Order: sequence, then C-alpha cells, then structure tokens
Amino acid sequence: MANLLPARARVIVKCNICRYLLMLVSLLLGNGCGSDQNPDSSSQPVRYTQVQGTTMGTYYRVQYRQDAGCAVSQSELDALLIAFNSSLSTYVADSEISVFNRAPAQQWVALSPRFNEVMQAALQVWRQSAGAFDVTIGPLVNLWGFGPAEVVSLPTSEAQRRAARWVGMQRLQLDHANALAKKNADAVYVDLSALAKGLGVDEMAEYLRATDCKDFMVDVGGEMRTQGSNASGGAWRIGVEKPLPGGRGSIQRVLTLSNGGIATSGDYRNFREVDGVRVDHVIDPRTGVPANNSVASVTVIHPQAMFADAYATTIMVLGGDAGIAFAQNLDLAVLLIEKSADGGFVERYTQSMRSHFLAPPE
Repeated sequence: MANLLPARARVIVKCNICRYLLMLVSLLLGNGCGSDQNPDSSSQPVRYTQVQGTTMGTYYRVQYRQDAGCAVSQSELDALLIAFNSSLSTYVADSEISVFNRAPAQQWVALSPRFNEVMQAALQVWRQSAGAFDVTIGPLVNLWGFGPAEVVSLPTSEAQRRAARWVGMQRLQLDHANALAKKNADAVYVDLSALAKGLGVDEMAEYLRATDCKDFMVDVGGEMRTQGSNASGGAWRIGVEKPLPGGRGSIQRVLTLSNGGIATSGDYRNFREVDGVRVDHVIDPRTGVPANNSVASVTVIHPQAMFADAYATTIMVLGGDAGIAFAQNLDLAVLLIEKSADGGFVERYTQSMRSHFLAPPE
C-alpha cells in the first residue's frame, strides 16, 4: 500500500506516526469499546467487529457494530486509503500534491475534490490563525528534517532565511474552478501533513456511514472519528496520553465522544536529535523555527477530524495563553497540557471540552 509517510521517515509536521505519536489511546475494554452504561440485558448480544491495517506510516483500526445493512469491506477501505495517499502524499512522486509542488509559478494545476477540500480548509485555518497555521511550510519542514529527505545536520541561519522566503499562503492562488497555482515563486512547496491524516479519518468515517454503519470508531495513528455507541451502549472513551518523553501508556485524562473527530498534537514523541540538540516537529511558519513554548500537547474535538487535526497543530504553535484565547474565540473543545516549573503538567481547557470529561476536573 502507498503510505502518506513511509516507515523510514518517522516524522511529519503533525503527529502522525504510530511509533512516535499515539497522543490518543482508545481505552479498549473487552472487544475494544469503553462504556458508560449497560445495554438492556434482555436484548440479543451486540456484536462489534474490528478491522485493522497500515496506512500513512502508521496503523489504522476500525471498530463497528455488525448489524443489518452494515457491510464493511477491508479491501474497499484499503483502496480508499491508497487513493488518498496517491492524492495528498508528498512521499508519492506522482501524487497530486507532488505534481503541484514541481509545477512552475503561474501554472494552474487542476485539483480533485479531495485536494480542493483540504486546501479550502487550510486557507480557512490560515486566515483564522493569522498565519500560525500554514501549509506552505513545506520548505521549512524539509529543511528541519521532517520531510521525505533525510537531514543529518542543523540548518544554518542563512538556510532558514532562504527557506522562510517561500512560506506564506498569500503566495498561492486558489480559483473558483478548483485550480491552484503558485503566484510568483517556483520554490513554494505545500505540505498537508497537519490536516491530511484527519481528512483520511473523515473519509473512512463517511465510507462507514455510506454502508449504513450506525455505531463505529475510526482510528488512524491516534486520530479518531466516532459515531453512536460502543459495545456497552455508551459513548466511546478515549484516553489522552500523559506527555512523557519516551513513555507510553500513562493516561492523563479520559474523554467521551459519541459523534465527532478528535486529534492530539504534542512535542514529546515526534522530535529529532541533531548534533546533540532536540528539534521538535511543530514548526512555527511565522518564525521559521520549531515552536518554543510550554505546551506539551493539545487535544481538539471537532465535528471533522480534519479540522481537529489542523487546530491542534495551530494551538501548539500559538502556545498556552494565545492558544486558549484562539480556541475560546472559535468555541473549540480543547484540552491543553502545559509543562509546569516543577517538572509536572498543568491542564487548561475550554468550557466546550469540559462536557467531554469522563470524570470532572479536580
């Protein structure tokens, strides 16, 4: 299968690789479903089925209630994901996005509905964030070693300045005929890693809905979309990992979600060590260097996993105070975990997120 990220790459602008990035861990009880309530004991047992595979350099897992009308084909899911990677992966030489990135300035490139949808979303978040989110960050992603090519040394200040010259969505033209062009610079390079995996999750969820599945959870490397109930009849339970470097499995907080998408971005799994210096994967497009603030992880719930993905990255870049203000302005459900001076963690969250807590905050 074509992957959005091959296993060797291990890094991406957004937290995307299984080995590094399980920011969200589903709390799997029994057949993979948490519960809030017990089903009617007089009813027939409800059967939930799971299919799993690999995509985008990580795993995918789909859990769904197997009932009349819900017919899931793993081969169809795999075909959907292959088509997805063939459109939006910078690791696939002939993908739509790779073709665009090689195109010269002022050459219009026709966009598929999928590519157009993700570019429209990217433009929206770029405007909302005043440039803190920017998919033209590709030259910086590649420079810092989080792109397709391996980088073995830290970039010089001059290299950073050169790469930053080509960053900015104002350098793109997106017309009403679903075509995209670079305005005046061949070196503009689009990298959709900060929201593409979320769109992939959404597309898998829409496939399940189209096959009349009423209750399901889609999980791609820790980014999820849920609908309906788990096997015990309650909301799906999702654990947010404690952001400890090198550790996994310790849960900071459990969230419940019946319908919607959820994504987490963090600085504690996806990073590189270069010349003895830690380089985090979340790069600030406004400065050209990795974001430097006290935020350890950000979890966002949104009706679409694509936007949850993008907003989580945006808030990581903005930092604590600005990130919370941004989330409140858009009425986003956000859980932000910050590093404290004593080496621990402090939670901050919006009112919209509070209703998703399994247990009330202390």
